[in-house]
Amino acid sequence: MRIRGLLISFMSGALLLTLGLGVGISRLATESAELARTEQQARKSSQQVSALLVLAHEYAQHGEARTAQQWRTLHAQIVTGLQSNSLTSVESLSSAALLDQLFAQLLEASKPPAGALDDAAEQDLRQRRSSLLLDQLLLNSQVLADSVQRRGEEADQGRRRLEQNTRELAIAIPMLTLLMLAGLAWLLNRRVLKPLQHLGRTIAAISQGDLSQRSATRTVDEFGDLSAHFDAMAVDLVGELRREVAVRKQAEAQLQLAASVFTHAREGILITDPDGAILDVNETFTLITGYSREEVLGRNPRLLSSGRHDATFFAEFWSALLNQGSWTGEIWNRRKSGEIYAEMQTISAVRDAQGQVKQYLSLFSDITTLKEHESRLESIAYHDALTGLPNRLLLHDRLQHGMQQCKRRKDMLALVYLDLDGFKTINDRHGHACGDALLIGIAKNIKQTLREGDTLARLGGDEFIILLVDLHTPNDCKPMLERVLSAAAEPVDYDGLSLQISASLGVAYYPQAMDIDATQLLQQADQAMYRAKHEGKNRFQISSMGGLE
Repeated sequence: MRIRGLLISFMSGALLLTLGLGVGISRLATESAELARTEQQARKSSQQVSALLVLAHEYAQHGEARTAQQWRTLHAQIVTGLQSNSLTSVESLSSAALLDQLFAQLLEASKPPAGALDDAAEQDLRQRRSSLLLDQLLLNSQVLADSVQRRGEEADQGRRRLEQNTRELAIAIPMLTLLMLAGLAWLLNRRVLKPLQHLGRTIAAISQGDLSQRSATRTVDEFGDLSAHFDAMAVDLVGELRREVAVRKQAEAQLQLAASVFTHAREGILITDPDGAILDVNETFTLITGYSREEVLGRNPRLLSSGRHDATFFAEFWSALLNQGSWTGEIWNRRKSGEIYAEMQTISAVRDAQGQVKQYLSLFSDITTLKEHESRLESIAYHDALTGLPNRLLLHDRLQHGMQQCKRRKDMLALVYLDLDGFKTINDRHGHACGDALLIGIAKNIKQTLREGDTLARLGGDEFIILLVDLHTPNDCKPMLERVLSAAAEPVDYDGLSLQISASLGVAYYPQAMDIDATQLLQQADQAMYRAKHEGKNRFQISSMGGLE
């Protein structure tokens, strides 16, 4: 049975019992009051009957009408009192009626006969009759008094019995109340407290990690339903906890992996907040930059700035980072020691679920060695190994660039083909080492005579190319050509020897009347150089092919 039904039944029973006790007490009180009134009326009637006897004696002795009237009035009061009480017996009412009859006869007997002589015999007879009626009246009065007295005693006994019942009921009510409370306590203990205690123990065990505990009470009541729901919830909770534990273990493993990667990564790692304040760095960061973790926390990465990059570079950097969420590229930074180094860096924005930037993550590696190696490779690819001058490839690139600039700027350039006079003789006589030293010395001397934007390149052997740019007229380059001839003819010391030769120059200008390419321009300069050799060497000749614009 459900607890609600038990409680309703218990409360209904208690209410009915309370109503029954209330009705019983009310009835006892009513009966007790009625018996008290009956007893009081009996005493009063007994006194009134005694007064009737007294009045009857007085009337028998004196025969006064006033006494008779008092008797009748008192008798009427007695009869009224007896009739008003529901407990008055028929015997008492009959005795009272008989008294009235006897008193009426006594009145008749006491009156002398009308119109007749009242002789002594008649008086004696009348007296004897009155005496007889008075005796009967006394006897019936005594009977009525006894009846009334019995009624009073019965009422007194009834009242005492009711009082006893009331006392017993007064004792029974607390006992019944205690029994009801004991029953309610037993019910609450069995059907409420014990299931709650069991449920509490189950919850405590589950909270301490014993997920196998269940609270099933197997009772068909509210606590049975609660226990079943709790067990179902516990099963779901255990499943959810196991999933959460699995997810948490996976997350912890990922965090451990991330921490391991963060600590042991060969790339430098730097984390900042959205405002650029450094939150954390790894050990590789310290190895690359020279700054310890404590020295950079809270500071801005600008402390690594090398000053090599202009505002345009950083504008493109922030545009990519803010719009695309990441930036990857090469950047030059400065170590704590002041040394400039190159980084290959990737910066990514870390966002929350709402898309707001929470941190910036930077991964970088030191590529200084790689850049130096690239620089050496580039130097080998684009420069002459002996003199360090640009080779044919770099010359071709610069010549193409210079020709395009001439078209844009509406100026001109001069391509000078230089060939040394007598170099083969010295090289054959004194050896290749001497010839190499002579080439290096002449290249150095010529380079010193050129402007910053001009180019001196070696094609191979004793052949060089000079690219003179930013010329306004053909005559602008003639003084420079004279200086080049002088520089080529300067002596070069080698191992106690003073080596001196000359050079022949061929010059071709660009642009020309007809559109030509770099190869054609080089051919024109080459042909002009051969004319200079044929005309006596140590001089320059300007190509007449094509004509100037």
